Amino acid sequence: MNAYVNISRELRSLFSTNRILRYIFPLDVIIMFASLILIFLNNTVGVNIGGFLRALTYWTFILGLLMTYASLKERPLYIGLFGYGAIHLINFMKSLFGGGYFSCPGFFGFAVYAGLGYLVLRKVLAGAAARTR
Repeated sequence: MNAYVNISRELRSLFSTNRILRYIFPLDVIIMFASLILIFLNNTVGVNIGGFLRALTYWTFILGLLMTYASLKERPLYIGLFGYGAIHLINFMKSLFGGGYFSCPGFFGFAVYAGLGYLVLRKVLAGAAARTR
């Protein structure tokens, strides 16, 4: 058993024992993608959702990522990570070409989330290759 699965099991047991989170645990992918859409609309399209709702959406997205990881739903997990990395890349490009400055948070946000998405994708592809042998 590797650490990836062990951490997932521990998170699953944490979410299933919590009184509030066990009821929303089956909605993990929906919560993650709904939050990702709101973050995309706020950061790239320009729909102003307000500061409190923006922070709430971000933390809901992180909770959705953790619940998706706890369920070991790897395909939605790497799509969500790549999506959030793409939002950071769009913001980085807007600041670089539109504003004329190098945005370190945009670049590093892209690198971190796209890198995590790549690691999950690589694990999925390695597991699929091992099953076909």
